[in-house]
Amino acid sequence: MVDTRPVFRRWAVVAGVTVAAVLAASGPAVAGPVLPGAPPATVTLQPAGAVREVPTDFFGVNGARIISPENAEQWHDPVFRQALAGVDAGLIRVQGGTTSQWIDWRTGRFIQRPGGEFPGQNEGRNPILLSDWADVVRATGATPIFDLNVLTSTVDEQIAMLHEAQRLGMDVRYVELGNELWDPGPYYRQVYPTGADYARTMNEWIVRLRQEFPDIKIGVSGADDSSIVTTALGPRIQTWNAGLYANIRGADAVVLHPYWTPDPVQADIGSTAAGGVAAWNGFADKAIGGVPAGMEVWITEYNQINIPFGEIPGFPPQLISGVPQTWAVGLSVAGFALSSLTDPRVRMSVLHAAIDGLPSARSRAANGNEEIHALLADGSGGSIEYGRTALNEALTPIYTRGREGGTVQRITADGAPEVTVALGTPLGITRVTSIVGAEFLGDHPGAFLVNLGDQPVHVRMPDGLSGTLTADTLNAPPLSNPAFTPSDHVTETRTEVTGEATLPPYSLTQLTPR
Repeated sequence: MVDTRPVFRRWAVVAGVTVAAVLAASGPAVAGPVLPGAPPATVTLQPAGAVREVPTDFFGVNGARIISPENAEQWHDPVFRQALAGVDAGLIRVQGGTTSQWIDWRTGRFIQRPGGEFPGQNEGRNPILLSDWADVVRATGATPIFDLNVLTSTVDEQIAMLHEAQRLGMDVRYVELGNELWDPGPYYRQVYPTGADYARTMNEWIVRLRQEFPDIKIGVSGADDSSIVTTALGPRIQTWNAGLYANIRGADAVVLHPYWTPDPVQADIGSTAAGGVAAWNGFADKAIGGVPAGMEVWITEYNQINIPFGEIPGFPPQLISGVPQTWAVGLSVAGFALSSLTDPRVRMSVLHAAIDGLPSARSRAANGNEEIHALLADGSGGSIEYGRTALNEALTPIYTRGREGGTVQRITADGAPEVTVALGTPLGITRVTSIVGAEFLGDHPGAFLVNLGDQPVHVRMPDGLSGTLTADTLNAPPLSNPAFTPSDHVTETRTEVTGEATLPPYSLTQLTPR
């Protein structure tokens, strides 16, 4: 989502709406006080909701960022590929998001034409060819999701690309028909004026694709209408899904890209740590709730995003600073990931992005580590090249367990302390339970429990976790930013628990039977 300058157009509009709204609000959003020496709250964990089967390729990473010459070169580096493999993602999105709509797959170069989104971006950039993506797929062991170029290419050319991908050893299992075609940019509006126009054209693509690849799974580009972006960007995006759903034929899934932004004025650490769960609740209710029955939901981008206020002409940079890559952000993303895991409507959950984007004067698409946080640092901003970020630390154990598949169910913790969350998008102030969890059932039981709050919580295990368990807990100060501050690290501790355990503040715990 944040790979191109159209995103700047989107977020510049949202920034204005958000700032006006939050400045009009009254009172900070803060968690309740913790009394010194008070014992931790005690709650009983309970399974809730549907039990769902989890495919081994549920979690993944978007193949971004790839724009700047420096970042593009890193995708050729075997050390980077090895570091990315360490995340244990089951899926990788080939050619990224918006970049995929402007790349000539035969040359790996950005298509240059009037109204294009990457003018001059080929200069000094080592192209990433399809053979390079095959190397990444082999190194990571991930299944590719091919984001087909439906904006500046043809169905014949994209079918030829898929055949070449097969020749290179890549599994052609999942394809997306474009990326965020509801984008407000003039070129997008010209090619696909409405969601209905997009659907009718994609119906022809779907027929051709199934003729060539009968077993292929196909996702179409929907809009996350749970966000303030929907209102801020006008009627085209507001009516996109209705036109798409009424006219699409033969697609397996709708692709949605939920992003959330902590309120830049009122948010505190709690808003950052619990923002992912708060965003999920609204997204699941509205955006997923509106998907037609029988269609899967593919989340092929998601993350916390910080509105790049500093790029808005005339905006005083000292008024609102960027949010650094912190452990609190990692927990926020972990909470969202576990929420998506336990929702049977969701087939895949793919984080944007693999590596942070190097700031570049030539491209607003590469505006540094403060806008959005990735799994690996790129060496800019004083970071450690290919260093494991807070998101990496929080997601890797979840991704690794996800690669085993199995059955899973949501865990609730009624009576646990709540966290007040102030978000800029989706706009609002809400409260969420500080404990979010997922329990694996069957032959390989276990669980993940995340404490998003600033208080320890003592939990009694559900019946399925009644025996002696190994508890591996990741913990760090919420404002620590590993890979960017040399002295900041995430600590892992291992204990044995039976029947109950205490979850430290701002922690992620994995439970496995002895």
